[in-house]
Amino acid sequence: MSQPRSGPTVALRCFGADLRRRREAAGMTLQGVADVIKKDRATPARWENAETVPNPRMVAVLLDLYKTPVAERGEVLHALEEAKKPGWWHPWREVAEVGVIDLESAATGIRSYAPGVLPDLLQTTEYAEALMSLRNPYEDPAVRRLRLELLEARKEHTIEGKASTGNGDRAGLWVLLEEGTLRRRVGGAGVMARQLDYLEAHIADVGSSVAIQVIPPGVPHPLAISLCGHIEILRFKEFGMGERLIQIGLHPAMTLITDDSDAVENYRMAVDVTSGFAPPRFTPLPLTSKDFG
Repeated sequence: MSQPRSGPTVALRCFGADLRRRREAAGMTLQGVADVIKKDRATPARWENAETVPNPRMVAVLLDLYKTPVAERGEVLHALEEAKKPGWWHPWREVAEVGVIDLESAATGIRSYAPGVLPDLLQTTEYAEALMSLRNPYEDPAVRRLRLELLEARKEHTIEGKASTGNGDRAGLWVLLEEGTLRRRVGGAGVMARQLDYLEAHIADVGSSVAIQVIPPGVPHPLAISLCGHIEILRFKEFGMGERLIQIGLHPAMTLITDDSDAVENYRMAVDVTSGFAPPRFTPLPLTSKDFG
């Protein structure tokens, strides 16, 4: 029996994409597969769309049907076992934006533009807690603690767990900030001072997987003119995983994720152009913790 999922992981999406590729290479349609395995057409479609996970016996049937070489079968079945595992964020699933978190932790590179407040992955715990208090002052303290724990885990998986590429112009996380974001007091002077020290430490570390560029005030650029808000562009190494564009909303229900190639390309070009208006990576921040002393 297929196993229902609350949300597909990247591993499951890649497994589904691999099944689709093998079916198409075999010259078979979804209906043709369904007729052979005596299921309705929606069943293989759900496997390929990462909506459900087929059991190993059914995958073996599909591999026979697609004339998959014996040498590749063990690899496919191993990928199936990986796809069945819950994401690392499973302990925090009640407070996690699963779609965003799973994508970002599997990405080999994230380009981000944050015009209002610092992106989650660059926030200190103090800064993050102050933002949470502003957004929902009546939130259950236990729930807030879970959110803060999840944030630290996200940073560990997405930033600290990724080694530097060794190229001064590339990093795992590349963030464009408006200077006004650094001057906006969140949580008071002490919180901001320590937040700036945290950012400066990343800038000063040539081995950091984080790149930060600060756009000077008053500079007209494509992202500001478009009023796009906070965006992220994610790239992946896995087969079948095209780049994703994430538009971060005030509430999780308002966050949009798309793999539309035109949308991704337009925003990537806007990010590239905008980065040219900002000083390069490793440039010290335009203000320091002493400015909040």
